[in-house]
Amino acid sequence: MKSFLCPVCKNPLCESEKSAVCKNGHVFDRAKEGYFYLLNPQDKNSKDPGDNKEMVSARRDFLDGDFYLPLANEIAKEINERFSERITLLDAGVGTGYYLNALARARDNMDDEYFGVDVSKHAVKIAANRNKGAHIAVASVFDLPFEDGTFDVVTCVFSPYAMQEYSRVLKDGGLLIVAYPFSDHLIELRRALYENVRDNATALPVCDDFVTVSEKELKYGIVARGKQTDNLLTMTPYVYRAPKDAVEKVRNESELSLTCDFHLTALKKSRAYLR
Repeated sequence: MKSFLCPVCKNPLCESEKSAVCKNGHVFDRAKEGYFYLLNPQDKNSKDPGDNKEMVSARRDFLDGDFYLPLANEIAKEINERFSERITLLDAGVGTGYYLNALARARDNMDDEYFGVDVSKHAVKIAANRNKGAHIAVASVFDLPFEDGTFDVVTCVFSPYAMQEYSRVLKDGGLLIVAYPFSDHLIELRRALYENVRDNATALPVCDDFVTVSEKELKYGIVARGKQTDNLLTMTPYVYRAPKDAVEKVRNESELSLTCDFHLTALKKSRAYLR
């Protein structure tokens, strides 16, 4: 079994039911939900890093409506087309664990080993409860607590582009799958909230460690009603940045027809990571 690294000295952690300890005696308690807190103080950009409890709860409830299940299925399809044997997979920026759970279901009976990290302890609590068989930790994607060449697959779904770290922890020939919102994602919501709507498209940073093996756009429609719309607003930055009167107007809509628009890129690690 693969293991986490100690965030202090970078030696492997030996896990028990209640804690994990490295050879230098650094001890980390296992939370009741099953995760470890491995975020270094220097990696914290605030007292409570990542999404707050309200945003995380809203994201959990919205995603549990399976509005983004087609995206999860496309990610699983990319993996299944390339790996018919057991894999070790990291969901970098695991959030509430929705996508990791969907991947595990799609890979049923493959005996895969799953890991997930996120800087938000509120999200990690939910992810650990949702994915009892996975190894989950609070940690930064820019300082992943794993040895070089640990994983066959790394997924990055709406997470920071820590490309060098993803390359480091991937095996040579390993697969990185990156999903992010594309031009028309939630365009109806953005038009309802802002007078001037900016282009939502982003691009992956250049990283010579990878070659692109596939790219696709996934676009479809959904309808959000009542509390679903409220959860969608709360889980996004829009609720904090948009004019309050526009936010309240959207909240009061009985239903909202929306476009989901995602870009999915699969990249293969093409060379050994160089420190």
